Amino acid sequence: MSTHNHTAISTGAAANAGTINAPLGTLDAAIGNLASLTTTVKTSAVAALNEINAAYVGQLGGAAATDQLLKEWTTGEDYELTAITYHGTYTNTVSTATVKWPDGSAGAFTATTINSTWEAIDAYTITHTASGKTVTQAAVTRNADGNVTTKPALTVA
Repeated sequence: MSTHNHTAISTGAAANAGTINAPLGTLDAAIGNLASLTTTVKTSAVAALNEINAAYVGQLGGAAATDQLLKEWTTGEDYELTAITYHGTYTNTVSTATVKWPDGSAGAFTATTINSTWEAIDAYTITHTASGKTVTQAAVTRNADGNVTTKPALTVA
């Protein structure tokens, strides 16, 4: 038997309160006070952990990835483009690519508007396979120097 969270009662020890309560006190101290948890569900440590897991699962990605998380990843370009296809005319501009998101989910990047003057992507979509969602960047507006002057907010559907 392990004794990671309690003091073992020696073989042949008397079955009295002092013999039993000391090891149980050690065990309680190691586990902690369930009532002091900041979770709503305090019936057991397992219930509390399940509540925490449910609260954060969407922030970890996967099938429950939140719209906000996907927007943050997209804004930060926190994805990897693989199997890239470049535009036929604008050879330095990505046209389509497969995507690997930080949570390991696959996806697809598609440039929906390429600016012919600046040979730059003005609008695009990126899918997130695990959640079934698509992030869309509507077309940006550029000034005479090619700098983006208006960038519509990302949307997720």
